[in-house]
Amino acid sequence: MRFIILILFIFTAELSAYSSDEIIGKKLIVHSEIIGEDRPISIYIPAGIKKDESLYVIYLLDSQHHFHTVTGIVQSLVDYKQIPQTMVVGIETTNRPRDYLPKVNGEPKTKFQAFALSKWPDSGQEKFMKFLKQELFPFIEKNYATYPHRTLIGHSNGGTLALSAMYEYPELFNNYLAISANGWWSSDEVAENSLKLTDETRASERLFISVAGEGGRFYTGTLALLSNMEKNKPSNLAWQFKHYPERSHMSGILPAVSEGLEYLYDHLNFRITPQLAKYAKISVIKNYYSELSKQSGFNIPIPINTYVAFAEQQQINERNEAALNTLIQFTVDYPDLPYAHMSLAQGYTKSAMFKKAYENFKLALNVAKRLKLEENTIDALQDMVNSTQAKL
Repeated sequence: MRFIILILFIFTAELSAYSSDEIIGKKLIVHSEIIGEDRPISIYIPAGIKKDESLYVIYLLDSQHHFHTVTGIVQSLVDYKQIPQTMVVGIETTNRPRDYLPKVNGEPKTKFQAFALSKWPDSGQEKFMKFLKQELFPFIEKNYATYPHRTLIGHSNGGTLALSAMYEYPELFNNYLAISANGWWSSDEVAENSLKLTDETRASERLFISVAGEGGRFYTGTLALLSNMEKNKPSNLAWQFKHYPERSHMSGILPAVSEGLEYLYDHLNFRITPQLAKYAKISVIKNYYSELSKQSGFNIPIPINTYVAFAEQQQINERNEAALNTLIQFTVDYPDLPYAHMSLAQGYTKSAMFKKAYENFKLALNVAKRLKLEENTIDALQDMVNSTQAKL
């Protein structure tokens, strides 16, 4: 199986077609007619992804400060199959209070609102949100293959924007990672906002929210929000809270992004329990992702490694026929992936079904040639064909 995983990495790397500047971090300017200014944007595509493969999208606020931290974490999580293939769109700050702080409606209800209103009377998010919806999202979706699934990461005042987006603009994002959000709202406003989350017509959403050791309104504001959410129980929102008391306002970003992204995408990874490995068929996984697709509103394919991991566990439980059916389904769902046919051939080899193993190694080889993979990959598959043929 270690050899199979190695081959998977080879295939994935060779099929990548994104240029190095997009992998390292492509910078560009998107002009906003709505805000009336140029917005610096950074694009990051994890290494090993083909241009025609659909990506989940993370929108990162304050990217001039956090881009390299977040993209490094994303690359690692993608490499280790903890999150799906995901691109990062970093949005640099041009006017933080104007774009991130909610609008003060009526008289200020907290000291911070009074200070913000006196200091930045034009703050209020609306134009920034319109920029995202009407200008930036269409630009990204026109130029990149993406799923209709967006995650927003915000820190401090950016975290306040992430929470505000969750309350007021639920159609824009599916996931929210709010790190040390500034305690903006009054007690009454916090209660009102939590009630908005109970609306049964809202789509399924996930929230990871954290605070470090800042204390003050960062901590009390977050606890007030969580208390109201526990009391009112949002209909379609799953959330997790983490407190990092030994971390500072800035150093709390690192664990929050790593743990937060794993949580936000966790439901996309099928968990193979000992009971499932012992008794279940591939249909249980098919049904899981079918239901997940219905909830999400778009087709979520079974991750490649899930087939192989499930088949391996079935084989450990001496369920060779079930394992072969799992691998056959793998080839049905991914007919143009040499790795799928090679995995099935490996399964037939373990069952001493050498004729079928030979046929599927040949199929894997032919697909690899058609895709014009590198010569060393084709040579490796040819060796598998020859080795199996000798056993016939």
